[in-house]
Amino acid sequence: MTQKVTKLALASRLIVLLVQLVANGALPEHRPDVFRAPISNEQKGCCEWIDKLVKRCLGGLRHWDGEYFMHIAGNMYTYENTLAFYPLFPVVVRHVAQALEFVGLPLSQESVLLLVAVALNLWLFCESANLLYQLTHRMFNDLNKSWNAALIFCFNPATIFFTAAYSESFFAYASFHLMLECLKPTDNFRFLRMGAALTACVLCRSNGLITMGFPLYFFARQLLVKGKEPTSCWQRGQMALTLLAAVGILHTYYFYIYRLYCLPSTSEDHPQHIVDYADKRKYLMSGQGSEGSPWCQYTLPFPYTYVQSHYWDVGFLRYYKWKQFPNFLLALPMLSFMHWHCYTYLRDFIKVFRAKVATPSLYRELVKEHIAFPFVLHAAFLTLVCTVYVHIQVSTRLLASATPVFYWFAADHMPKTLAQLRLRSKAGALFVWCTTYSFVGTVLFSNNYPWT
Repeated sequence: MTQKVTKLALASRLIVLLVQLVANGALPEHRPDVFRAPISNEQKGCCEWIDKLVKRCLGGLRHWDGEYFMHIAGNMYTYENTLAFYPLFPVVVRHVAQALEFVGLPLSQESVLLLVAVALNLWLFCESANLLYQLTHRMFNDLNKSWNAALIFCFNPATIFFTAAYSESFFAYASFHLMLECLKPTDNFRFLRMGAALTACVLCRSNGLITMGFPLYFFARQLLVKGKEPTSCWQRGQMALTLLAAVGILHTYYFYIYRLYCLPSTSEDHPQHIVDYADKRKYLMSGQGSEGSPWCQYTLPFPYTYVQSHYWDVGFLRYYKWKQFPNFLLALPMLSFMHWHCYTYLRDFIKVFRAKVATPSLYRELVKEHIAFPFVLHAAFLTLVCTVYVHIQVSTRLLASATPVFYWFAADHMPKTLAQLRLRSKAGALFVWCTTYSFVGTVLFSNNYPWT
């Protein structure tokens, strides 16, 4: 089945690439006044025709946040507004691109970075589809549901962001891997693998910190299910070290950023085209000390919340404005779907919980039976945060990459075969939603029009 899922995932990516290519050539590109990674005029490879071919074929995959990721991959964190983007995806792209440049790939840095970003996401997407299939099968022991979950993942409403130069595929891969590692053990956790997956989550996206709840929950669940069986101090120590290592590595990144923007002893020699773009856009650059960076004076000098608030006006209910009504409509299908299904599951869980909580043995039975509980709770929390805090239009891609619960709920509505699919049904509505968002989103995004 792994080969079948891989073929499905790869076919879906080829369709997205083809639609992007055709749309990018057939429609005029929109040019909004947003960040565009500055490119040096000297940045040319020995074969300019190949650079032009790369730009022609893949140029529609670096818009919007992709510009930030490509800039970080090429120049690291030169502007303060780039601190809203976590380092794992762009740093991996950067080092792979440097390796290719070292062996003599005859392309400009811009082309190499874009090629690496797209190729990396293609591989990570195929791996993520397989991990989702394995995770679903381990959870429900249902081959049909596992296949349908993978199928919906391959054509999810935010599918363009899993191929473009975004971190969605990387985060989905890390999250699904961590969740699968938490489910695998019968006696002992594989702490090294779990730690690697958790570290990838927290370095990939800001909401990766929430995934720390999974190893904590399943370790506590193992203690509860074992009952009076002793759990060694070594196992507890390993779990503590796993969590501390992930947080420690994340804080290494924070210290690197603090050093760049807050220490007066740090100076940076930026290329002239980087400086010129900063002057044009009035951006604060690294290596200028703490002047102009209020977050440097915070008790805990973490820049993410400040940068999101200052540059994107992200905050509690700040997006609730009439001019954002179209974006609320874009996010409505995903948010309503997730709110309703999470509410239904948690309502039924609470009813059962009240009936069994009085007896310890029944409580252990409840924890054993409702293994999906932490996943739904995680998804419900993310859905609530999307509703009241973030830019509402990113809800679709955030939830599609952060939780398998969307695919599990959606798979419950699917028939056993696509031949049994009827448009006038819940499965039909799901099919129309996913295919419409996939196609329209790819066409609009590749031409730099706003999308989710």
